[in-house]
Amino acid sequence: MTPTLFHVYDILGLAVDGDPITCHPIKDLQKFIEDNLGIVLDGNLASLRHTWMKANFRKLPPDATPAQVYRYTRAYLLFLISVTIFADALVSTVPTRYLQFFEDIEGTSTYAWGTVALAFLYRSLGKACTFKRKTF
Repeated sequence: MTPTLFHVYDILGLAVDGDPITCHPIKDLQKFIEDNLGIVLDGNLASLRHTWMKANFRKLPPDATPAQVYRYTRAYLLFLISVTIFADALVSTVPTRYLQFFEDIEGTSTYAWGTVALAFLYRSLGKACTFKRKTF
């Protein structure tokens, strides 16, 4: 049996039609992260560790402003797709480039998440089938 877009929609309930999910280059990654998450980062900005995300966004302050609510929502959605749609048991980070899909929280539902989930599944299956292991 081969998984199809129908299966993705039927099982996961993810939209299979809508705006394509394509990454655009980010010129100033540090400013992009600061604008979307409200935190200034140093070091490797290409990905965020799950532990760092949990430490910084686990609990929303009770007196949170609307801007903070949006930042925490972006962080949660970023974490969520990294452990569901783009899950990789070998990696405990999420690429910051995915954050661009949550800049406009209301527009997040317009993307074809089911299509990208199926593409990621096929890519992962292909990698698993061609994995070369060194023998001892």
